[in-house]
Amino acid sequence: MQIPPQAALQGLVKHYLVLSRKADKQQYYRMFSDGNPGLVFHLKDQLLQWKEGDLIPELQPRSFVYGQLSRYNTIAASAELNMIVVVLQPHSLFTHFHIPAYELKDCTLPLVDLFGQEARDLEEQVLTALSIETTISIIEKFLWKRLIGLSGLSAEIAMAMDTIYQRQGILTIVDILEKVSVTERQLERNFREYIGTSPKRFADTIKFQHLLKLLQKQPGQGKIAELIYASGYYDQAHLNNNFKKMTGLTPGYYKESAQLLAINLMPVS
Repeated sequence: MQIPPQAALQGLVKHYLVLSRKADKQQYYRMFSDGNPGLVFHLKDQLLQWKEGDLIPELQPRSFVYGQLSRYNTIAASAELNMIVVVLQPHSLFTHFHIPAYELKDCTLPLVDLFGQEARDLEEQVLTALSIETTISIIEKFLWKRLIGLSGLSAEIAMAMDTIYQRQGILTIVDILEKVSVTERQLERNFREYIGTSPKRFADTIKFQHLLKLLQKQPGQGKIAELIYASGYYDQAHLNNNFKKMTGLTPGYYKESAQLLAINLMPVS
């Protein structure tokens, strides 16, 4: 379930995801980048997480903030998945949490490490809330404090991001530089600080998200090859290779899954 934030928080939060799924045994999930950082609150058991190439999983914190993902992750729930994800705007770690975004790239940081007792109190309130509406209200009270003393988003970064979104990520760095009055080196440095990744990588992620949305809208019998050019890929091999790199899965496997929890989170066998 996706819930929009209050209007005053839209510069900080894209939306809230309420994720719940029951299972009678351990279930594995695949998570990959959607171009946004976020906050996670576990309402029941915490999840185990494997990063690409890891053999030993780590137990996720009760609540945590995560940065941009450059690789997919595998997570596992012992039985029931029950969590709330606050999907942040791409720049929110820097503008609202005053964290250089590159510091959290491919990382998770327990909320208590950032906010101490305030985070412990927040976790307790979230765990004891009697409804999702109350839980979201509690989280939003915490987020309201992040509006105090926020850092402004530079005009160059704002314009570059708008251009990437308008073109659905199907563009080059030259296309972006035509819209902003900075050098490529300055753009790279600013993206690293504000967003946590390069402008090219961010554009590639937005392009990939565009492909996923097209796959979701395509009729069941539709052929993936029909979406190649509309999603900015050269040919089937280019699309397949990028899909495998981003998710570790094939486009067909993703398209046939009827149990997507979010556009970038799905159960895997």
